[in-house]
Amino acid sequence: MGKRKNEVVSKTMDNGLSLSNLLNVERKGIFEQGRDKLGRPYQKKLDDNGFYTKEEILKDGTHKLTIKK
Repeated sequence: MGKRKNEVVSKTMDNGLSLSNLLNVERKGIFEQGRDKLGRPYQKKLDDNGFYTKEEILKDGTHKLTIKK
């Protein structure tokens, strides 16, 4: 498997919702948090608007945020 390139995304999404609003606004949907098999914490959220976010900490200690629609 090859390494993925870092991608730069716009602060404003197609429907005008900003990334900071997506992360800070109240969201309804399915939420899961726990620890992976190495004991690192993660949070997964799938809201009613179809936005999926996953916050996790990688092996090197950096934080990773994944956002999908």
